[in-house]
Amino acid sequence: MKLLHKTTLLYLLATTLILIAAGVTLMLVLHKLVDDEINEELRLQYDLATEMISKGTMPSIPLSTIEVVSLAVAPSEKLGDTLVYDRVQDMEEEYKYLRKTDVINGQNYRIMVMDSHLGWQEFTNTIAWVFFGIAVLLIAAGAAINYLAARTIWQPFFKNLNTLKRFTLSAPLPVKLRQSNIREFEELREVLEEMTQRSWQEYTTLREFTENVSHETQTPLAIIRSKLDRLSQYPVSEEMAAHIVHAKSGVERLSRLNKSLLLLAKLENRTFTAKQEFDFCLLIQAQVEQMEELFALREANLSLSCQPLRLQANQYLCETLLSNLLANALKYTPAAGAVHVSLTASELTVSNTGPEMELSQEQLFRRFKKSHQSNTSNGLGLAIVKEICTLHGWRILYTYEESQHVFTVKFK
Repeated sequence: MKLLHKTTLLYLLATTLILIAAGVTLMLVLHKLVDDEINEELRLQYDLATEMISKGTMPSIPLSTIEVVSLAVAPSEKLGDTLVYDRVQDMEEEYKYLRKTDVINGQNYRIMVMDSHLGWQEFTNTIAWVFFGIAVLLIAAGAAINYLAARTIWQPFFKNLNTLKRFTLSAPLPVKLRQSNIREFEELREVLEEMTQRSWQEYTTLREFTENVSHETQTPLAIIRSKLDRLSQYPVSEEMAAHIVHAKSGVERLSRLNKSLLLLAKLENRTFTAKQEFDFCLLIQAQVEQMEELFALREANLSLSCQPLRLQANQYLCETLLSNLLANALKYTPAAGAVHVSLTASELTVSNTGPEMELSQEQLFRRFKKSHQSNTSNGLGLAIVKEICTLHGWRILYTYEESQHVFTVKFK
């Protein structure tokens, strides 16, 4: 739920509860005031009646009864409610009465005076509807004002948030955020700008270092490889030849490691932004044809089934993804094993037979994680595959079922 919506809902809830409490309190107070006023009116009528009786005049007060009772009847007083038929409206109306027995001029009188409730039910309904209408208008106006005011106040925050969403470390310049007259937002802006500035500088330094190291190591590696090739052409002992072969193997491995690390750094820094539309099935067929001889040397059965599928992606990265998945399958497929590549409209699957690996699925795609030590593997192939999938918004999954390792790239 968005912040503005949540604050507005909280405001509506609080306002509604307050208005309900205020309405109930108002009705109770009004009811008490009206009830007290009617009681005062009844007592006034009773006092007027007793005053007239004491002067020897029989009062004629509407809806009142005066009767002489035995002196044995004890003095008493009672306030109550009753119903009186109204011939004009042809309905019974609520009345309140005061009935009191007292001795006046030596005689015992029972006097009852009545007064209507002034249409309390209609009075209550009218007040309730008026209050309800005012409450609805107040809540709606308050919610609108609160939403617009909060939106204006939070506008710099939301714009800065959108700016941060678009921010990438590979941008040519660090991020610049919008200023605000709210102290807390201004403090947040300063902290974020300082943090992004520092991150951008550290990223730029690291990228330059990575590129420089990669380029600088290529030349010494090329020189070492060339010298080893020349040494291998001279007549040397069998022991020396073995040392040269091991040295060349180490140089080749170091060269592959250097290229893989550089590719990973570029993937993480989102350097590959160019995309084009191409037939992924044709790309798979080309990769499979290139590696058929390697699978044949291992006596592994390589099969392919793919449907035509056009993707909008980086073709070089897709070639790298396929090459790494096939190389991984070749590496871990035993002699006379089977590898199957399948492409549908929603996923790419590469499966190969082989014993279960010791690594968990979480460790499988980490750098330098291998199920066994190998001089031909640097432990970065699957990490590169995962980064390529992440860059394109795809998912890479691994399962082991029926003695087969299954890697699935889901495009949707």
